[in-house]
Amino acid sequence: METMTDTTAERAPRLDVVVIDDEEVFTEGCRQTLEMGGYRSAVARDGPLGLDLVRAAHPSVVLVDLKMPGMDGLEVLSRLSHTSPSTVPIVVTGHGTVDSAVESMKIGAFDFLSKPFEPEKLLDSVRRGMSLSGLRKEKAAAQEQAKQAQKTEPPATQDKNDLVLRGLGVLGEAYSLGLEKRELLEELSYLESEAKYHAGSLGQIKRKERAILDIRHDLLEADAIMEKYDFQKSALIQVLLDVQQKFNWLPRHILHWVAARLNVSAREVYTIAGFYEAFSLEPRGRHCVQVCTGTACHVRGASEVLSRMEAMLNLKPGQTDSRQQFTLDTVHCLGCCALAPVVQIDDKYHHDPSRKKLEKIVESFERQEGIPCRD
Repeated sequence: METMTDTTAERAPRLDVVVIDDEEVFTEGCRQTLEMGGYRSAVARDGPLGLDLVRAAHPSVVLVDLKMPGMDGLEVLSRLSHTSPSTVPIVVTGHGTVDSAVESMKIGAFDFLSKPFEPEKLLDSVRRGMSLSGLRKEKAAAQEQAKQAQKTEPPATQDKNDLVLRGLGVLGEAYSLGLEKRELLEELSYLESEAKYHAGSLGQIKRKERAILDIRHDLLEADAIMEKYDFQKSALIQVLLDVQQKFNWLPRHILHWVAARLNVSAREVYTIAGFYEAFSLEPRGRHCVQVCTGTACHVRGASEVLSRMEAMLNLKPGQTDSRQQFTLDTVHCLGCCALAPVVQIDDKYHHDPSRKKLEKIVESFERQEGIPCRD
């Protein structure tokens, strides 16, 4: 394992793993473990040098410590997605807490390992990270290929002929798997109908080709999640949790896809999805707005706060907007009666927010997501 200190990033070798950590004893242990696993690796002693190395070598996996002098691990994580989108970050830290783990996962960490840990645990995490990185690279390559194809724009007749050739290839693969053409067409027809249903469930009107491409993208995202768990049926609940986190709810087409991929019955998937309160079978927004209507809040004007929120979002309790940005709910108690009336937006509490304050909150979310602000 090479160490990135004063060497220039341009000389970086082809790497599988980059370790960004200032503890020499730990990095030496990582070097031996990764070498034992057959991985090519290098070390950077601080965040800036590590990002330079990642930028030059584009490794599949980065191991990053949270506590480092200068740039800490969370800042490194926040920059990694721009430096090398296909690289999978894994946090390794001796100062792990639930809060730091949650924060790390929110900004892109694939796994969170607390020091000290067994070599087998590190190798297992790296192996799964390598697989996910491979999927990301394949997805990026397909997107780039699609962009290039759009630039060239061959004649329509050639487009049709190319499509026929690709169709023959797919049909040949189906036969090699023991599938008949009828089975393949039935499955495609089913997914086409699911694409229409899904768009309708979101209150959206889409061209047929756009709806189909969107559902294909969703299934690829679901595959990337299941790949993290080697498509093991024992990981069903964790897969559904990751899908819930990714999409904010459990779309019907993804539940059927997960059942097929993990070789479990659709009934079992729906039983689990309906049992746990963490799962939603209805569309949910990226931001959850909860207005408390408990006794303390009610007597202090909760109904007026709810009316403000309904007018602001143009939603009724239990509804989600068509952009899946906001979901409005009412709850019986938020556990902070002294602040009544209270609105919880995501993980923040707001005491008797005025319309002006609510407008600022909504506009801040829209700016973050690049959505034109409301008039």
